Amino acid sequence: MLRVLEEGVAQGAGAVKKAVVAITGASGVIYGVRTAQALKERGFDVDVVVSFEAEKVSIYECGESLFEMLKGFRVYRENEIEAPPSSSSYLAKTVGVVVSPCSTKTLALIAHGIAQDLISRAALAALRIKKRLVLVIRETPLGEIELENALKVARAGGIILPASPGFYNDPKDLRDVIDFVVGKTLDALGVENDLYRRWEGVRTDRGLCERL
Repeated sequence: MLRVLEEGVAQGAGAVKKAVVAITGASGVIYGVRTAQALKERGFDVDVVVSFEAEKVSIYECGESLFEMLKGFRVYRENEIEAPPSSSSYLAKTVGVVVSPCSTKTLALIAHGIAQDLISRAALAALRIKKRLVLVIRETPLGEIELENALKVARAGGIILPASPGFYNDPKDLRDVIDFVVGKTLDALGVENDLYRRWEGVRTDRGLCERL
């Protein structure tokens, strides 16, 4: 059943910027939650799709229900294949689909064209109509099978975005580290953001190593 967490859901007439964020059971559910929040902060109406494993991981990693963390968003479970994000006609009105974090299982489903659940179905529909598909892969190391799957998706038009934060932006805390990846994700979607300090050439006023 559709979980509508009404508080703060974008309403009103006129063209509304839309996006779809899917969260799978890989470690790093905070990446998906923060991506949804960052899009909403920039005026997007965001649909969120969560896998059953992601619901479990949110308890392990954040000590909180994923649905509690996603108050203010329309949230669908992965088995709701009749939901709007499953349709290319719905996705045509969005900037695209983000899967963050993207498990290697979900990567494999997409790479082999298997629409097993709402997440893989939305991703494949996005590829089919040439919408942006961003897969935030957190798993490491990656073996030959995972790399081949990532290559298949990239060749089909998807963007493979490893959850690999940079440190040239001199992060001060965990939020900065997370927002680096989230900012890169929004960049890949074509969404302007200032979530991380961009490269401006060599600087000498950085103190990251001193804080270790």
